[in-house]
Amino acid sequence: MKRVAILPLDGYATAAALFGALEKTLNIKGLTDIISHIKLNDGVHNLDLGGPQIVEEIVQCLKGKGLPIGFFLDLKIFDVSATLVNVLRKYLNTPANILTVSSGCSVAGIIELRKLLPNTKLAMVSLPTDISEDECVDRFGMTPADKIYSDIDRLRSFYQKKIKFEKDINPEPYDLVVCSAHELSMLHLNCYAGCGFVVPGIRDKWMEKAGEHQKRTTGVREALDLGATFVVMGAQLTKGNLQLGIGAEESCRLTMAEIEK
Repeated sequence: MKRVAILPLDGYATAAALFGALEKTLNIKGLTDIISHIKLNDGVHNLDLGGPQIVEEIVQCLKGKGLPIGFFLDLKIFDVSATLVNVLRKYLNTPANILTVSSGCSVAGIIELRKLLPNTKLAMVSLPTDISEDECVDRFGMTPADKIYSDIDRLRSFYQKKIKFEKDINPEPYDLVVCSAHELSMLHLNCYAGCGFVVPGIRDKWMEKAGEHQKRTTGVREALDLGATFVVMGAQLTKGNLQLGIGAEESCRLTMAEIEK
């Protein structure tokens, strides 16, 4: 089965609780067959252990279990170039396989990240999935697909001018783009060859709940059919929907069946 699922581990009060949840999650039957990366966002901010140490322990845990699962540092990092480098230097002992970077970063900052992390895939975040299409149009005068593509296209053009005389640097500013499945068709048609897509907001029918914070959502099979490289799923893999009597293992089984289709 394809490893396409990115598993977020966030929302835990301590690093100890996070490690306990990781161990429990990795024991869910069949789950490690579909996970490509473990992802942390607020999980690197804990009182009992610093972010770099948390990352290192997770990476060592995965290696110790012989699991071919990467690490995804979801900082959506956005600052001046010197600060970007200062923050990421703290993670150089175990550099992330994927790092999210805000589309608002300067090209100079992205170039510095490319030099510092030559083996890390950079994923551009332009529009979070809790922003609805109506809000996007009202705020930016563009649909989500147009907003994301505009950020990619303009940034890419400026980046390639700036690296014209640089040696041994990635010719593209980003390897991946974070978007919902609703934007995939348009982005696939217009983005450069080799661009991959990370799709959060995965909510299959059995996971739908009232008051959902995500706005631009789809099921896992639809996202993959539309061309997602990776899909981000948390509760769907680790909790299920107890309101409907569906636990974590049943939700995993249903998810894997959708992926197989």
